Amino acid sequence: MSGGGASTRPAVLITGANRGLGLEFARQYAAAGWRVLATCRDPISATALQEIAAAWEAVSIHALDVTDGEQLARLARELGTLAIDLLILNSAWLGPQAGQRMGELDATLFERSFAANATGPVSVAEAFLPHVERSAQKKIVFLGSAAGAIGVLRPPVNLYAYRASKAALHLLARALSIDLAPRGIRVGLVNPGLADTRGLLALGPDEAPPPDLAPVLQLVRAGVIEMITAEAAVTGMIGVIDALGPATVGQFLNYDGAVIPW
Repeated sequence: MSGGGASTRPAVLITGANRGLGLEFARQYAAAGWRVLATCRDPISATALQEIAAAWEAVSIHALDVTDGEQLARLARELGTLAIDLLILNSAWLGPQAGQRMGELDATLFERSFAANATGPVSVAEAFLPHVERSAQKKIVFLGSAAGAIGVLRPPVNLYAYRASKAALHLLARALSIDLAPRGIRVGLVNPGLADTRGLLALGPDEAPPPDLAPVLQLVRAGVIEMITAEAAVTGMIGVIDALGPATVGQFLNYDGAVIPW
């Protein structure tokens, strides 16, 4: 992900850059010399992102809710003829456990999940397609989730709305990879793994995690599942993105480059 001078540096636009993986993407690409267009719903409250923008002059922050079509179209117009080498569709919404289990499914949660996790990201890709097409690298990358990979689904099953919306995103990303290939645009689908975006790994043995994450932390501490840092997840995904080419376009790739059955 080599950068360059002010006039030659590549540009990346990242959605959901105010925290977690999006914030770490912004940090790493800024440090590598890229022009970073970091978007989030509320830039005013994005203090960590503001610190990154203050440290690197090539980082700019833009308001964007991926489910707001008018706001999306406005930002696309504001960026004019800017070439975007890499578009990272990172923003997502997990939603509460309640309403996403069989016997208590909430249709409203499904609607919100699909808007945030499937149709929203694809709308962003569509809006900035001209910007990507005029760039040198021409890459669009969606962050998928193993939770939405049918080939690895195992009991106990929960988070029905989130899983279904991510499965839909996977199909849409695959469709776009086929549709845009003749135009020289490479569409990638990457899984970040179980990344610690909430500071769980830093908690002491006597510190309680948020109630909704307590079961996950219990499994991590018991060695049943592995959780990695956001920094490690993003470093791995950037390696996958750098290597994105004809042989990997359309595949669902883990942050370590392994192919996920989906």
